Formats: sequence, C-alpha cells, structure tokens
Amino acid sequence: MNRRTQTSRLRATSGFTLIEIIAVIAIMGMVFAIGIPRLSTSKIRGLRTEAESIAASLEFARQRAIMTGVPHRVLIDLAEGGYRIEWLVDEDRAFQMTRDSEGEFAGGESDLAGSDDSGGQLIDFYPPVRDERDYYPIPSRQLGSFTWLADARYFVGLDSSSGWIESGDVEIVFDADGTTEYALLEIADASDNHLTLEIEPLLDRVRRREGAARS
Repeated sequence: MNRRTQTSRLRATSGFTLIEIIAVIAIMGMVFAIGIPRLSTSKIRGLRTEAESIAASLEFARQRAIMTGVPHRVLIDLAEGGYRIEWLVDEDRAFQMTRDSEGEFAGGESDLAGSDDSGGQLIDFYPPVRDERDYYPIPSRQLGSFTWLADARYFVGLDSSSGWIESGDVEIVFDADGTTEYALLEIADASDNHLTLEIEPLLDRVRRREGAARS
C-alpha cells in the first residue's frame, strides 16, 4: 500500500458523514424542543405560587367577612409589593381580639389601671377607646401582617371601577355578605411573565389566568 492510498483512507475515516451530521442536528433540535418549554415553565412556576398565595388571602378575607358579619379588605401596597388582611371594627374590638389571640395582657384591664400595693390609685395612661370603626389588621400573626412578594416579583397594578392604578395603596373590599367589586390584579416577574387575578363580585374563588390585565 503506497503512502497516497493510506492518507486518503485516513481522511475518509476521520471525518463526519452527511448522515451523522443530520442525526446530530436532529438530536439537538429535540433537546431544545423539550428543554426550552421546561425552562419557561420553571420560571413562571414561582409567579404562579405567588398568585395562588394572594388568591388564598382574598378568598379567606371573603369567607371571614361572611362568617363574622364584618366587612374585610385586602390592603395592597403596589409600590413595595406587600399585602395584608384587615377588618372594619372599632378600636376596642380590634385590640381585644389581638390580645386574646396572642395570649397577651392575660390579666385584663385590671393590670392596666387600679390600685397598687400601697393602696394608691394607679393612673391609666391609655387613651380613651374610639367608638368609630376603622380598618385594623385581623388578629392573626401571619395574615394580619404584611406578606411581601419576592424580590424578582412585583405588582403591576389594579384595574377596578376607579380605573387603572399602579402606585400607592389600593384595597379590595368584601362586604359582610361576601360581595365585592369586580377587579383585576396583575403581578409580574423579572422575566416579563405576567399573571392576572380576576376578582368577581359573587364568585367564591379567585380566577387566575396568564397574561396582562389589560390585554
């Protein structure tokens, strides 16, 4: 075998054939077809979980308004990305429920004002209780405190009868019978995924759909 024949055979066996190249391209295409949708799904999964948490708070506020016969609202801080549940009661009921739920001030009002050991009269430094009603956080350490969205997620805005609002504080109010105004609450993440919560006046559950509120 001469040197020229040996060199040509080495060249023929060291390269890729057309069929091999087509097979590699086909495999790469399948990998991208399967992997890209999964990557996109993993990115939006966190946003869906966030939306479900907000929806659960809205549904709880509606149910609690019906059970207690007291209007409730979900207060939303659009700028900072936080929300919490509040109810419309007077100050005495609000703080009494909070004390009872947290197990604080177990001795009652006698610990705040009364006689000391020497027989002298103690001075009550607490201001008089207001009779008018206002919104106070519900007596729950978890739901009565602000829940904050993750850093990569934010509120886009709220679309209601008052129009489109995308800054400041907004509220979704549930009357004592559980009714509310129709509203759309939009959230998004850093990857430009958008989800909308649709709050209907009489629906027991909050609808969740992908996309912007005003699409």
